[in-house]
Amino acid sequence: MSKKSNCLFSNKELYLIDHNSRGRNIKWEKVPIRKKSKQIYDNMHLAQGMEFTPNGTPIIMPYTSTTDFVCVPYTHRNKYDGEGKALHFFLNDCQFRDAVWANLEYTTYSISSYDFFFTPDLSLWSDYPTDFYNRQNVFRTRFIGAYWQLCGYNVIPTASWGGLNSFGYCFDGLPMNSVIAVSGMGNRKDSNAYNMWCYGIRRLEEEKNPVLILVYGEEIEVAGITTPLQFIPDFISTNLRKIKKNGK
Repeated sequence: MSKKSNCLFSNKELYLIDHNSRGRNIKWEKVPIRKKSKQIYDNMHLAQGMEFTPNGTPIIMPYTSTTDFVCVPYTHRNKYDGEGKALHFFLNDCQFRDAVWANLEYTTYSISSYDFFFTPDLSLWSDYPTDFYNRQNVFRTRFIGAYWQLCGYNVIPTASWGGLNSFGYCFDGLPMNSVIAVSGMGNRKDSNAYNMWCYGIRRLEEEKNPVLILVYGEEIEVAGITTPLQFIPDFISTNLRKIKKNGK
């Protein structure tokens, strides 16, 4: 899936060379506007080089490299230099959705200083009367991750699920035998939330055989799995502890 590189430049360096500060491909900018207008709808002009599942979902390649990085939320991206850090999107959708989908090219270029990237964690809902929006969010999450991999970025796939119906498609496009990240936020609301979250982890293990599951949130026990879990302290809990500690 990744672009071929020579011995002088990495794939990420080639991406930066080929694109302007708005994230637009320099050659693409020279294409006549009438031709571009037929291809640019919903980011489809960025799909070249991607592979798709039989259901039409972009496929993300496995990530099996280091997890020894500092996680930074997208909303704090401008406070850090990005070196040795992973940018994550375990946030409310409204804090990143428009930036990473409607302005994907610009956002991709603007965050290039970061060394690692989690795919955007677009929400899947359990109480919608239709699966249309959930399926759309699965597609967009995979599309963004696949595009970033084509740009030479180090991408950690994320998995999410809604209600029971979502398990027919929620893992589509995720790689086998990869590090996969999930959000652990909200799994302690009540017993139903906890049970559904644990069920999702077990289904993820069964269907994708991840080598490691990264959990963004506080440590929690998940019975019946053999995949190792690595917990990433969430931003809110970590900072609340600092506030309480400093307030004593």
